[in-house]
Amino acid sequence: MILTNEDYEGLVQMQIILARIVKNAVMSEIEEEHEREFYKITKSLKNDKAFEIILFKRRKQLPIKYREIFNEQWFKKHTRLRSNGIYEIRCSINKVPVTGSGKDLDTAAEHFIEALMKADKSARKKTVKPTIKRILFNDFAMQWCELVKKPTVKAVTYETIIVILKAHILPFFKSKYVDEITAMQIQPLFNAMSAKGISRTAQNVKIILNQIFKGAVAERLITLNPMGGVKVLKHHNKKGTALTYEEESEFIRKLETSKYRLTYALMLYGGMRRAELASVKIDKHFVTVKNGKKRISDIESERKIPITPMLARYLINVTEIEIKQAVGYKCDLLSRAFKELCPSHHLHELRHTFITRSQECGVAREVVSVWAGHSADSSMTSTVYTHFSEEFMISEGAKVDYYNRVKY
Repeated sequence: MILTNEDYEGLVQMQIILARIVKNAVMSEIEEEHEREFYKITKSLKNDKAFEIILFKRRKQLPIKYREIFNEQWFKKHTRLRSNGIYEIRCSINKVPVTGSGKDLDTAAEHFIEALMKADKSARKKTVKPTIKRILFNDFAMQWCELVKKPTVKAVTYETIIVILKAHILPFFKSKYVDEITAMQIQPLFNAMSAKGISRTAQNVKIILNQIFKGAVAERLITLNPMGGVKVLKHHNKKGTALTYEEESEFIRKLETSKYRLTYALMLYGGMRRAELASVKIDKHFVTVKNGKKRISDIESERKIPITPMLARYLINVTEIEIKQAVGYKCDLLSRAFKELCPSHHLHELRHTFITRSQECGVAREVVSVWAGHSADSSMTSTVYTHFSEEFMISEGAKVDYYNRVKY
């Protein structure tokens, strides 16, 4: 059979078509094999390979805080294949159910991540900021005094704080809440006190307010102490001075008709502080007092002051009842009464006078410091190793006799 050119060209075309058919059939068989393998993997859910492939693709879509939680093992645990051939991934986030489903794992994962992001966004919107408990400043201030200050200071100190609080602080703040008070709102209080010339009281008010607001910070009622921005004029304490001999003579003459005669004599010739007066005990040779302290936690100690010739004159035939009455007056009452008797000095200057006269009469400074309840000096010898005998103290006390220099 002889093929013409047309027949030959047709045969070549048939061969090409046949080759294509064979190629397509082979490729189809390979693809079907791949699909069967993937189907086998994903249907069994026993191989993490499918999840690794999916999560590598979807990782960036997950919220950052969930990327470590939702790993391959998590997806394997929370994925199921329903009877209808649909994959379902489900869990509960903040008690809110989150579900994603699809005909294949990738689609189910995509839908789950979308639902997760939606639930997370909704949860953030519903988050309620914690309610801050508000309290009136005056209520908090009184609570602070009762619970914090009262148990840690002496009764006389606590009474002073309450007096200052009620006189200057509570009337100013009235119905203000702790968390709304600013430095600019506090400043007028101290401006007014400066205008009245009560800078010493202003300093005490500043100390009390600073402690109260620190307490409010500790209770998380406020974040910052507003006292940091308040300016208070500094109070310059006047240095106490001893009474001159002329002033002392006049003061003693006035004492002869005063009901505070023995009280002020003890302070003038014993050198004790007014707060120490209530602890006075008197025996044959000494006046014993408890050293003044402000805090209950401070160690309580006593000191002995020899009965000098100047003081002995006031103790002749004095009864226990009279002594008890003399040391029982309130501190503020004694301060006011002293001003009437000695207007140019304040009560604490009786202590200055005792210390000055003792040294003028030749008593060593270290001994006078012991009588006054001071540290003699900063040396170890004076503060630790010096212990004067009672006989020596009595002999030193006998030196304090300047009766002939005081005109009665």
